[in-house]
Formats: sequence, structure tokens, C-alpha cells
Amino acid sequence: MKKQTLFSIVGGLGILVLLFVGLTVYFGSFNTSLSWLNGKPFYISPKHVHLKNREPGTEETVTFHLKNLTSKEISVVGEKSSCSCAFSENLPITAKPKESVELKIRVKLPKDKDYDQTILFMVATSDKLEMSPVRITASILHPISLPAENEAVTMTGTETETESKTDSSQPGQEQTEQEKTVQ
Repeated sequence: MKKQTLFSIVGGLGILVLLFVGLTVYFGSFNTSLSWLNGKPFYISPKHVHLKNREPGTEETVTFHLKNLTSKEISVVGEKSSCSCAFSENLPITAKPKESVELKIRVKLPKDKDYDQTILFMVATSDKLEMSPVRITASILHPISLPAENEAVTMTGTETETESKTDSSQPGQEQTEQEKTVQ
């Protein structure tokens, strides 16, 4: 009796594993197959994009992918964000049954702070309008105060001292490095 129960449990787990593997292969990813099992009509990936080490004030285009999990067309009719720094480049767009489409968002990064924005895609299915959030963050490079070309930095204890580099090759006439380049 115990062997039979053990075989039933192992067999059931094996069938579940095969089901998940089959769905993952069919839909292209594990998360997409989980969305389908939960009755969702589409899946958007990635949910979060982080842009590392970006220059202040630059524009970036971020691409998300929407997979239609139904046998009917769905449309992404727009997007909503809390600032004008993010806007869609290719909406509205329609995805045919089982098709994947790209959703492009252009963001204007700030000049003085890191970026964090949640965007809501408005997706029209056959029976309702759904809002699907995605998030874009960015690390903005902050300028470091560097010494001018004609200054040398020396560390003494805990203080930083700056002194000018001079050229004393001609007695009585000192020139800085910057003045020498101009001549």
C-alpha cells in the first residue's frame, strides 16, 4: 500500500513537471505560462528595466514585449505615466492571437537625480480594458568635481590641498600648463 501511494505521488509530480515544461516551451517562458494558467489574456515583460550609469539629460528608448495569450486580437491603446518625461513611440498597436509585439517607451532622463517611473499600459482585450504596470529606473552619473588642468591635488592627513603647476624653465617668468597650451 505504501509503495502504491509513493508511486502515485511521484507520478503526479512528474505529470506536473511535464505540464510546466510543455507550457514553458509553448509560451516561450515560465512566467508567460504562469500568466496563462492564472487566466491572464497577455503577459508583458520585463516588468522592470534598470538603466545603469546614464548621462544626465539624455533620452533612452526602452522596449517591452507583450505576448497575446488568447485566440483573439488585443490592442495596447495607450500608456499613462505621472510625468511628460516618458511617452510611447509605437502605440496604439495590435497583437494577433498568440503573437508578441514590442512596446517602445522613450524616456527623458533628469539632469540632477536618479530616475524612477511607473508606466501603465492600457490593454484592450475582447471584454475589458486592463492596466498593466511596468517600471523604468535609471542611475544618473553625477559630475565629480575634478581639479582644473593646471592644478595638482595632494592629500595631507584628512585635508585636500590644491596647488598650481608652473613651468619655471625661464627665470623670472612662470607659466601655467594652461597658458603654455594657448601659446
